[in-house]
Order: sequence, then structure tokens, then C-alpha cells
Amino acid sequence: MKNKGLKFAVKSAALLLSVCILIVIINFAYVRGYYYRDVYGEIEKMKNVPYNITMANFGTSHGLSCFRYPENDKTKFNFALSGEDIYHDFATLKQFSDHLENGCIVAIPTSYFSFCMSTEEPSQKRYYIYLDRKYIRQFSFESLINAKYFPVLRSGEFIIKDLIKDQEHDIGAEMMDNNTVVNEDITNSITENSGGNSAQSVSSALDAQLIAHAKGRAESWRSGYMVAGKIFINKNTELLIEMVTYCYESGFKPLLVTTPVYYALNERFTEKELNECYFNPVNRVVEATGVPYLNLSHDPQLSVNPEYYSNSDHMNSVGAAAFYKRYSEFLFETGYCAE
Repeated sequence: MKNKGLKFAVKSAALLLSVCILIVIINFAYVRGYYYRDVYGEIEKMKNVPYNITMANFGTSHGLSCFRYPENDKTKFNFALSGEDIYHDFATLKQFSDHLENGCIVAIPTSYFSFCMSTEEPSQKRYYIYLDRKYIRQFSFESLINAKYFPVLRSGEFIIKDLIKDQEHDIGAEMMDNNTVVNEDITNSITENSGGNSAQSVSSALDAQLIAHAKGRAESWRSGYMVAGKIFINKNTELLIEMVTYCYESGFKPLLVTTPVYYALNERFTEKELNECYFNPVNRVVEATGVPYLNLSHDPQLSVNPEYYSNSDHMNSVGAAAFYKRYSEFLFETGYCAE
């Protein structure tokens, strides 16, 4: 009986060890697969944040697409993430505050839906990868294990699908695409068939694509944020005031930024909607803290050039260069930067 019990224990231990090894192997493949990179790819940069940063920005995907620093310049860093809310912007700032130099310029871009984002939902699993436990909303060890150590465990029945690239082009990649919304084949076709008016034809085609995108984007924001999310406006406004105050108290130089939005998307919102859900809260933060504010949402040059946009609210690399020129000029005007 003792021998049988010992054999059973050995076999059980061997089976358990085999299962663990198999999970480790599959997890190793999973974190290098399409799905994981699609969902968590943006977080990779948080694993290698440099020190002695003199210029940084936070914000949503709008900040991510507009602030494009030279890759070899380790003194500047883009902390923005797609779908980022103000709470996690602030948490990320506190997490990496020791990486920022005294006097660091801290740009805080917000989007039209930022103040309407929930302040009650648990932190997404991506935040478990780089934030300390104290910054995680409704922390759970299960989420920690699934997100940081063995993300393959949360894939379930979709494991095979997630290991291969069979999904459609992801939104994050689309927003960061260096090209415009009109693809190269369409652009070439327009150029070949339009004679001397090729530039005008391409511009018109781009404009049509952006107008179509703006229609869907506005309805999505209106139904998803600007109606249901109004109850969170005051809380998010207070969070942003705290974030700006934290910057000043830490010796940083904060400023608020509204990145450019294509005119067609602006036209989809009423003045009342934008004021209630966005501009009134921003102005409240400015009045409470005295923080400089750069508003390029309706800029007469940046908001009307279709060649600057990958979609109606995200700039491409050409637009980012034009944005950064205006941003640098604003830094000079505020005295934040001497050059």
C-alpha cells in the first residue's frame, strides 16, 4: 500500500510538473503572439522608461499620435496610452515621477471624452504590468497573475486564435499609421487619372474619408461617453486639478493640451455638448491652478488639412510634425523652454 501511494504521489507530481512546464511554454509563445502584442504592445515601453527625462507627455491615443519625439532622444518620453483615463494618467505620473528631472515639462493632453470616463471601474489588466499595487483600482491577485505572469490563462477557448494573426487590423495600429486614411492604391489611382489636379483630387478624397469617419466617431462618443459619462465629469475634473498640483509640488512644469481635431468631427458636436463635457471642465482646471493651456482643437490651420490625419481625431506623422512645431512655439511663449 505504501509503494502504491508513493507511486501515485510521484505520478501526480510528475503530471503537475508537466502541466506547469507546458503552461510556461505556451505562455512564452503567447506573449510573443499577435493578440498579446495587440492588447499589451503599448505597455512594453513602460518597462524601459529612461531617467533624467526633461520633457514628457501623458494622455490618450491623441497624445500618443501627436507627440513623436526623436527615437534617440532619451530625455523625452511619451507616456500616453490608447483609451487612457485621467486617473491612470495621474497614477503613471506618480509611478515614474523619479524618472523626471526637476523642471521637466509635463504635457497633459485630454480628449473630448476624458472627463466622461468612468472613475469607478477596476483597473484594466494592462496596468498590473507596470503600476504598483497601490495605484490599481480594485486590485486582485487573480488579475495580477493573469496579466503580469501568465496572461495565457485568461485566453481560455480562444488560445489557438490568439496565438496566430487572424484578427482584423487593430485600431491602435491604425491610429499610429504613418499613412493617411486613403491607401496607396487609391492615391496612385487618383494621381494617374486626374492630370494636373492630382493634389486637389487626393485632398478631396482624403477629406471625404475623414468626413465619413467623423460621422461614426461622433455618434460613438456621444452615446458612449457624452451621455452616460456625465456623472463622472466633476470627479475627473478634481483628479486633473490634483495631477496639475502634484506637478507643481514636484518641481515639474505642467501644461494642458487639446490636440488638433479635424474640422468635420468638430462640426458633429454642438457648442453646448463640447462645453458641458469638455471645455468647461478644462477651464475650471485652468482657473483653479493657473496652468498654461494650449488649445489646438479648432486650429484654423491644423484642423482643416486632411493630409495631417490618419482619422478624424488622430494625426499622422505629417500632422504630428506640424503639431510639434506649434507646441514648441507655445513652450517658448510660456517661458517653459528657451529654444
